[in-house]
Amino acid sequence: MQATLLLSDSAEVHNGRLYLMGGGLTWIWANFPTPMSVAGLFNLEHSELGRELQVSIRIFQEDGSPALGTDAGGNTFEYGFSDTITTPSNDVTYDAELDFVWSAKWFGLNLAPGVYQMCLISEETGETVGHQHFTAYASNN
Repeated sequence: MQATLLLSDSAEVHNGRLYLMGGGLTWIWANFPTPMSVAGLFNLEHSELGRELQVSIRIFQEDGSPALGTDAGGNTFEYGFSDTITTPSNDVTYDAELDFVWSAKWFGLNLAPGVYQMCLISEETGETVGHQHFTAYASNN
């Protein structure tokens, strides 16, 4: 499995089609709770059809360390979550890898200024199967 990730203001999947608003997002404002969606276009192998695949989305800083946030109670956490992706049935014959779309939403990234990488990780193999860089810029106000 390999995936191409695309950051956007909003992304949803309906009937196997990906709908984006503000697609191609490469930056956000730092220190400001920013909603963001991530969309994935998956290239699946035939053996991955008709399965539930466990994936994690995590955000890393430029040096490779996890991006950290603070909740309302002052507790530190790593930005990330897990999801289960149900792939299309394997009873259809495909001549090549299958393109399959997926999306997920963040409801308030609040990151310090810097360069970040959002990674999609296969929980089965531990491999990063897709990634996208973005920058959090400090406001000049």
